[in-house]
Amino acid sequence: MTSDRLRIQRKSFETLTTAERDGWTRLLSESTTSRWAFLSPTYAEAVNDTLGPVDVVLCWRADELVAVMPLQRAAGWLGRLGMREPVGRQMTDYFGLLARPGVALDWKTLVREARIPCLHFTHLDESQAAHGLTGDSPRKGLRTHIHADGGEAHWEWLRTQDKKLVSDTERRERKLVAEHGPIQFEMQSKMPEQDLDVLVDLKNAQYQRTGHDGGALLYPANARLLSRLLTSTDSNCHPQLSVLRCGDQWVAGHFGLQCGPLLHYWFPVYDNRFSAYSPGRILYRHVLLEARAQGIACIDRGEGDSAAKRDFANEEHGFYKGMPSAGLLGWSISSAQRLQWRLISQR
Repeated sequence: MTSDRLRIQRKSFETLTTAERDGWTRLLSESTTSRWAFLSPTYAEAVNDTLGPVDVVLCWRADELVAVMPLQRAAGWLGRLGMREPVGRQMTDYFGLLARPGVALDWKTLVREARIPCLHFTHLDESQAAHGLTGDSPRKGLRTHIHADGGEAHWEWLRTQDKKLVSDTERRERKLVAEHGPIQFEMQSKMPEQDLDVLVDLKNAQYQRTGHDGGALLYPANARLLSRLLTSTDSNCHPQLSVLRCGDQWVAGHFGLQCGPLLHYWFPVYDNRFSAYSPGRILYRHVLLEARAQGIACIDRGEGDSAAKRDFANEEHGFYKGMPSAGLLGWSISSAQRLQWRLISQR
């Protein structure tokens, strides 16, 4: 199925018909390569409600909806000129075309037919090449595929692969218990609103402590997006707010999104007072042990190749970025964006 057989249109999220939303949901549920919460209509709706209007590119073959791509205007003056970004902007861990097998497009055709002057994207997964969509500046992403027999079996398998990591994590957990009391782990928080507030505060403290001035949750609207997602009951965009406590002390937590068998490990954080115990590792271990009971077969760490992410990963893949454009306006926008980046890098 090639692009010359497709009819491409762009609509605002709020003008989608029930049939179009249902078709979008079917595409997501049936996908074997792009079943990501960040491509779900539920995520797009939450973004539309908290971060501003969402556009959706719809691709049709006759009367059949065969592909969807949710987008959003970029922030600032370039967005006002027409630049689009992935829905959710910096909050989004995956981007691409949610499409039936065999649907192939190229960026030039997509942006021209959808009347998008310029599209700046990151987090395009390497699997999108099957739909003709590629990028540049590759970065690694990491995942943990969980043993078919569950978390306990996976932990024991990991012991045979990296005995030092497993033994050290268990030792630190025993030390944490000995010095601060028994561990209480909730895969799904019993006090989600209160625990989300704690998580956001700790994450912002981490950003400030590490000099990450552009940290996502420093922007109140992004924190409101998490609160909005917390109410979702969609199995393709299901919130997981996990908390690790010792006694009444909040040690570590994680807010993620589950899409079918995949858990996007999105916003993990720990109280820095417990840093000597490697609480992030301990938290991940408990999430891993409980994952199969929640129907989770894979934990996805998103973009980035760090020692902490590599600790438990057993698969890597590539993410790409790009900035396709159409027409003189698109060329002008992309040129202005590149100039802005150069000026920032020279400061």
